[in-house]
Amino acid sequence: MHQNKNSAIGVFDSGIGGLTVLEQLIKLFPNEDFCYIADQGHCPYGTKTAKQIGDRVEKVSARLIEKGVKAIVIACNTASLHIDRARAITDIPVVSVIYPTCARAVSLTRNKKVAVLATQATINSGTYQRLLEKENITPVPLACGEFVDFVESHDLDDPMADKVVADKFLQLPDRTFDTLIHGCTHFSLLENSMRKCLGDKNFVACGEPTGEYLKKLLEEQQLLTTATGKGRVEIYTTGSVENANATMKWFKAEHSPVQHIDID
Repeated sequence: MHQNKNSAIGVFDSGIGGLTVLEQLIKLFPNEDFCYIADQGHCPYGTKTAKQIGDRVEKVSARLIEKGVKAIVIACNTASLHIDRARAITDIPVVSVIYPTCARAVSLTRNKKVAVLATQATINSGTYQRLLEKENITPVPLACGEFVDFVESHDLDDPMADKVVADKFLQLPDRTFDTLIHGCTHFSLLENSMRKCLGDKNFVACGEPTGEYLKKLLEEQQLLTTATGKGRVEIYTTGSVENANATMKWFKAEHSPVQHIDID
């Protein structure tokens, strides 16, 4: 199927965490249109079974394809584990956040120790751990699903954030790593609290490396827009619009009003 290069780029996540990726994509591609779906009606993904997560990936991707997008960015690490479910239903490019993010961490670490913070499902899959070990890097994994719940239901200025992060980091088996992967797109929103706790480390969020990877892909496939104006950004949620607006106050990019969308 020949894609229209002026179609929107589809982006989705279990909630609003993927907006951290969208934010970077908008900076990198100011002329592109974006269609973002927050699957908040089914958030979090990290505690679901592999089959449940795979089903959501397929259904949300199918809805984006219906909307005529030219590429899909799975802005969710847990959902990225099931990228094959999306690729099976389309021939447009589908991009995961995991590989570009991991590659960035590998290039930054000097002492070959990298912490991986992610949901239980992502940690259990061992994907990041295997990719790091392949590069002779020691992974320090920690499941932090509670951070997703916090970001989805609190204002980021909530002073509780420091405590939630500090308490969780008591479970870190080793703090000598020099680089930390936000293996969940929600987590970079708590980076200030993490810095207070861990000090000077390299923090690797998914947005920028994923955006650079996507740019290369769209250039290769000649799918970059020819539009010269500012791109449109549409945001949908499968949950409550009110809740989405309340928890995404930090997202400063211009976008049309958040709309509800049913995907069952």
